[in-house]
Parts: sequence; structure tokens; C-alpha cells
Amino acid sequence: MNRRSHKSGRGWLTVAAVLVVAVLVAAGCGGGGPTPQVIYIPLGSSPSPPIVHVTPTPGTAPTDTVAPTPTDTQVPTPTAPPTPTPTPTPGALSIASVKVTDAGSSPSCGSWTVEFAKPVVSGVQTADTMNAAITDKVTAFITDFKSKLASGGGAGPCSLKGGYQVSLSSSSLIGISFSEVIYLGGASTGTVAGSINFSVSSGATVALADLMTTPAAGAAALSTQSRALLPAALMGDVDTGAINAGTTPDMANFEKAWAFTSAGLKLTFQELQVASAVSGTPSVVIPWASLKSVINPSGPAGPLVA
Repeated sequence: MNRRSHKSGRGWLTVAAVLVVAVLVAAGCGGGGPTPQVIYIPLGSSPSPPIVHVTPTPGTAPTDTVAPTPTDTQVPTPTAPPTPTPTPTPGALSIASVKVTDAGSSPSCGSWTVEFAKPVVSGVQTADTMNAAITDKVTAFITDFKSKLASGGGAGPCSLKGGYQVSLSSSSLIGISFSEVIYLGGASTGTVAGSINFSVSSGATVALADLMTTPAAGAAALSTQSRALLPAALMGDVDTGAINAGTTPDMANFEKAWAFTSAGLKLTFQELQVASAVSGTPSVVIPWASLKSVINPSGPAGPLVA
């Protein structure tokens, strides 16, 4: 082989090497395919070495993993707690008036009528208990009137007209005085006094003796105090004998018509008990301070003398 041929052979080898490198580079840049094969070309003396085309096996392009679309989590709507129902609070104690009527006829009076203003308590839990006692009291007044119709003194109509006065209405005590005007025909007109008193917390009717340390001590104090106050209440119709007779230290002389007041204990006397019929049903109010020594401090009237 001459020198030219030797040089020519080297040239072909160089070209072939360059091509192989180019193919390998191209295959390496093709992405994520398989590892390119390395072809070793032995150096030889062939004047015309073949050009080898290396085709890389195509790889599967990586598939992008699609992230799942997040599903919105539905947040439950919170349920509002139930609104507590407020406990109703009692209103202020009040006393209203209701008219009770009745009518009929009797041989002595002919026709007769009843009109009675009855107090009705409201605004406290014990109102029903107190109203029942008031109804019983008013019914007793009407029944007593009807029992007298047979002894009516002449042509009617006979009548009963009744009313009341609230002497004390507080959160703890109620005092109510009743008055009646009875007409039984002719000249027989009379007046009658009554009362009812309550402890509001229980609705219980309070008796006069409940106020005292003892009934005897209470009756003695009431006798002394009423005798001192009645002359002024009777004005010109003063009869000391009548006063003393009607105010002996006996609880029965004072318990039929008494009532709480803020100023003192109100005593009302029946017609003819301490004076003539002209004076009707006189009353006095004995200051609580004058009764302090006989008032039971733990009883219903205890706070009134404290």
C-alpha cells in the first residue's frame, strides 16, 4: 500500500468515528429512551470502511401523572343551639274589682237584690288560693243576708250592697276591709264590717291571734289601745260604758274586722258594739310601735314592728 492509500484509509476511519459519535450524541439527547449502544469499530486497513447507522430503540415517552382533582369537602352547616325560653317572671301584685250580683223574691221583702264588689288578686303565684278564700268570704256575707230576708220589716225591695277597701298591698302582706249596707224594708237599714288578711308567700289567711306572742297578751293590749283611741273616732257619740263593754280583753271583740296597714293595726267595730247606730262601724288604727311588746317577731307582723 502506498502512502496515499494509507492516508486515505485514515481519513475514512476518522469520518466513521465522527459519525458514530454524532449518532451516539443524538441518541443520548432523545429523552427517556433506552441506553444507546456503543459500537466499537476496529481500526483496520480497509480503504473503504462502511458507515454504520445506529438507530436507537424508541422509548416510551413518560406519561405525566395527573393529580386527582380535589373534591371539595362539604362543611356541615352548624345547627344553632335552641334558644332557651325565659322563665316568666311574675308581674307586680295587683287587686282588681269584680261585681257579684244576685236577685230573687221573698214573702216579706218582695223582690231583693245583691250587688257586691269583690276584690280579685293577680300577679302572684298564690293568687288562686287567696281568691278562693275571698270568694268564700263574700259568699258567706250574701248567705247571711239571705237568711235575714224572712224577717224583713216591710215592703221591699230588700238589698245588700257590699264593697271593700285595700288597707295594705305589699309583696308579703295583704289587708282588706269589707263593708256592707243591708236594707230589709221599712226603717231596718244596717251596716256590717268584715275583713280578710293574707300572707302573700303562702296565700294563707292570717288570723289576728297569729300576730301575737299569746292571744291573752294581744287581747289585753288591744283593749287598752282601742279604749284610748275610740273617743276621737266617735267624735260626739262617746259613751264610755259602751266603749268599755265592747272592748273587753277578749280576742272575739277584735278579730271579726281587723286589717294590716303600713301605719298600724286597723280595728273596726260592728254597729252598736261600742256606740249607737248613728256611728255605724267605727274604726281605729293602733300604731305598730304601741303593740311591739305583744307582736310575735317571728309572726306575720314581725317585720312591721322591727
